[in-house]
Amino acid sequence: MSNSQLSSKATSMAASLPELLGQAGLGCALWDEEGRLQLANHLWCQWLGVPATAVQGQPLQLLLSAQVWHGHAQHFSAAAHGQAQEYDNSSADELGMPLHQRIQLRPGEANAAGRHPVLMVMQDVSREYARSQVITRQREQLQTLHEQLRSSQHAAGEMDKLRTLLDWRTAMLAEHNEMLQLLSHEIRQPLNNASAAMQATMSAIDGLHVPEAQPASKALLRAEHVLQQVIGTLDNTLAAGTILATGGKAGTSSETDLPTLIKLVLHDIAADQRPRIDVQWLTQPRTVQLHSALMRLTIRNLLNNALAYAPADTRITLRISESDEPLALILEVADLGPGIPDALRPRLFDKGSRGHNSRHRTGAGLGLFIVRSVLELHQGTVEALPNQPHGTVMRLLIPQGLAE
Repeated sequence: MSNSQLSSKATSMAASLPELLGQAGLGCALWDEEGRLQLANHLWCQWLGVPATAVQGQPLQLLLSAQVWHGHAQHFSAAAHGQAQEYDNSSADELGMPLHQRIQLRPGEANAAGRHPVLMVMQDVSREYARSQVITRQREQLQTLHEQLRSSQHAAGEMDKLRTLLDWRTAMLAEHNEMLQLLSHEIRQPLNNASAAMQATMSAIDGLHVPEAQPASKALLRAEHVLQQVIGTLDNTLAAGTILATGGKAGTSSETDLPTLIKLVLHDIAADQRPRIDVQWLTQPRTVQLHSALMRLTIRNLLNNALAYAPADTRITLRISESDEPLALILEVADLGPGIPDALRPRLFDKGSRGHNSRHRTGAGLGLFIVRSVLELHQGTVEALPNQPHGTVMRLLIPQGLAE
């Protein structure tokens, strides 16, 4: 096969990326440094009211209506100047039904004039908004019932009413958790399918060894990072919702094979970032007592934080050890980043807390809140310690043998 044929094959595979994302329920578009649209899938065109044909090479501002352009122009401009953007956009469909999209803008490499190409990914989060409204109504109903219960405690038969209320609350929480699991399956599965398809496409393109395919490979890699960030945000949101809704009783611990858990965590990390992680076993690999799904999310959050804030040419260390007094598993994630500012330390693990240098990074400030909440479920602790010569060590202590 000639170089031209190989290049043509790589270009064809890259061109199929928008439709792969469309099948996963994601709208996407890419425009160059001058704001000219290079590619877009049908969902992006549908959601923004753009004709599905003859759009390539057209100025983005001319393709969008004045109202749509006005709603996004500030974010488009920031992304064109190298600032990553994430925001929600609300509108209505032809029937007047509310639509909500979560939008991420990822700038590429700047040209000589300092302007960047931009990759835009849109996800329909209307179900998430609807679920939030349902949960709010349920909590209001629960609060009303609690107030009625407190005001009528002196009445006869109060114990029977209390049992009824508790049974109703248990059923409501079960319904809530089922909704969370349904949402997780319906959104995560197509995202995982899209991620696997992109990784396979990138491997195929890399195997061609065609220089002309490098732009397509870079675009795929940017899209893969966006997908991993969306999946991470979804997992954190679902975990936070479950922990808060159940009052800190999100499942039970079980015997877990620690080496398998660590392998699953590393698989969750973006493929191009995994080589930066060193795993150090300071104890014999074995089974441990913990909630495997929540701990997997916890370790992933710490590794992604370290990878994001430490310099790209530095290594991240995951150390696994244990102590006899108290009997506990110890996990440490060490980086060589800038460290944690003193002003941030008192609220480091609070929900929604983010550092001043995170304004151009995606996320809702749930990562470390999840870490602390999961450690509290395990009756353990998390500490942010200074690393030497610089950086941070996040130290998790997870008690073992509590059942005995």
